Amino acid sequence: MPLYRLSGIRLRAPHAPDEALLARLLGVPPGDVSEVAVVRRSLDARKKPDLFYEYAVELALASEPPAPLAPPLALEEAPPRRAPELLLPPLERSARVAVVGTGPAGLFAALALADAGVSVVVLERGDAAEERYRRVMRFWKSGDFDPESNVQFGEGGAGTFSDGKLTCGKRHDKIAVVLETLHRFGAPDTILFDGKPHIGTDRLVVVLRNVRKHLRDRGAELRYRAKVVDVLRHGDDGPLRALLLDTGEEVACDAAILALGHSARDTVERLLARGVAMSPKAFAMGVRIEHPQDDVDRIQYGRLASSCGVMPADYKMTAQTSVGRAVYTFCMCPGGEVIACSSEAGGVVTNGMSRYKRASGFANSGLVVQTQPGDFAGEGGPEVLRGIAFQRRVERAAFAAGGGTYAAPAVRVTDFLAGRTPRALPRGTYAPACVPARLAGVYPDGYLVALAEALRFFDRKMRGFVSEEAVLIAPESRTSSPVRIERNEACESPSLPGLFPAGEGAGFAGGIVSAALDGLRVARAVRARLAGEVPPPSSARPVEAPEY
Repeated sequence: MPLYRLSGIRLRAPHAPDEALLARLLGVPPGDVSEVAVVRRSLDARKKPDLFYEYAVELALASEPPAPLAPPLALEEAPPRRAPELLLPPLERSARVAVVGTGPAGLFAALALADAGVSVVVLERGDAAEERYRRVMRFWKSGDFDPESNVQFGEGGAGTFSDGKLTCGKRHDKIAVVLETLHRFGAPDTILFDGKPHIGTDRLVVVLRNVRKHLRDRGAELRYRAKVVDVLRHGDDGPLRALLLDTGEEVACDAAILALGHSARDTVERLLARGVAMSPKAFAMGVRIEHPQDDVDRIQYGRLASSCGVMPADYKMTAQTSVGRAVYTFCMCPGGEVIACSSEAGGVVTNGMSRYKRASGFANSGLVVQTQPGDFAGEGGPEVLRGIAFQRRVERAAFAAGGGTYAAPAVRVTDFLAGRTPRALPRGTYAPACVPARLAGVYPDGYLVALAEALRFFDRKMRGFVSEEAVLIAPESRTSSPVRIERNEACESPSLPGLFPAGEGAGFAGGIVSAALDGLRVARAVRARLAGEVPPPSSARPVEAPEY
């Protein structure tokens, strides 16, 4: 039977279309509709408290298509269903590629190359997902910090302990390939059709375990606790010949994909010392703001999400302040937790995380301020690293303000706006602990002025955003890398042939999907180089901010 796509279906949440409903909409006998598959779902809350799902579905139709339907319904022939797509054509020569880092850029690059028959060695400074998870839980419960295996470092990269958002600010023909690949490795079906897909930390661990098995089945070598500390050349100025590990071992390779993530500061410092070209990049810093999820639901839906069977409400806002700094929310985690994300001893870092069901009872979001070059002009060291130095200074100030135990300094939004002494904090999710504290010792005054103005503006857009229960938790300092590792149109370092920077840490991605896409892009360039082909032109543009 021919397949059709029916769009414009609008149902009161949480109802979903079934064969009987679709037959009624199409005006055909119920038995004529089969093989129903949802291909798109989005929630419309514009008429709150009435919430509606808008669907597009594919279906098989035994009878002739009906006459034109009344808008917004529309019926058309369905596009051919996609077969699993080979990410790269096979490579017909022997070659060895090292992939440094197992975030989405590194893993998708490794998957593409391994499936093309390339010998791949994956080097990860942290632990495999299961052991990493245990170490992170221990840190959150007791403050026992491991600088090599934590929320920033380990299998899956920083995105493992996140909401697993799969939104992307770019249009790209391979986005569907990324989503389908994640689904094949265990991500939930909903990522294939939800307008705002997410996996959740708990499901990401399963995906990583399946990716690891697939890579090993394809002959890839995965090495954990394998920290790269240097790059080795052929001669003084020749191309890359090997990577040096902290154990003194040399890992020989024909090419290396450098997918470091945004927090491998020590590696970036070593690369700069070795003459690898890089430049400073814009980034943002601020706080996490946490609310009771019920409050956000009432603002956005006019009712509780649980009362109508939909996912907890989210939000996304931007403000241009009078002090010349943009302030925006990002990585909003409905039903999530604020988590400790330190990657260096003596520094506090926060981020947000959600599990798949988003059932914590709290909502949090990054609330961050654009940096300006003058913010860190006075920092010491090489100019390109001064953004990192500024991040580090803020994180250490937060560590001191929290009492030196990885507790985070925090303040009620109402106390912050009133400029009064912080009172005891309401119940929240951050562990090890939050300590009532002024933020003046953590951020420069310009940041706090911008945050205060933005909070008042956001409260006008979302009445109730400023409340006694809303809390600011500092600092949100790792929104993106402050450094861009340069590469040419062939995705190769112009100063070290054979080194291919990739992903968020290199400044070419701003989230899980865009990092995976960049990993695929760089893998194609590496394969072309190894095959002696002209690398495909890269349309990648550096990013200045997260894309979610």
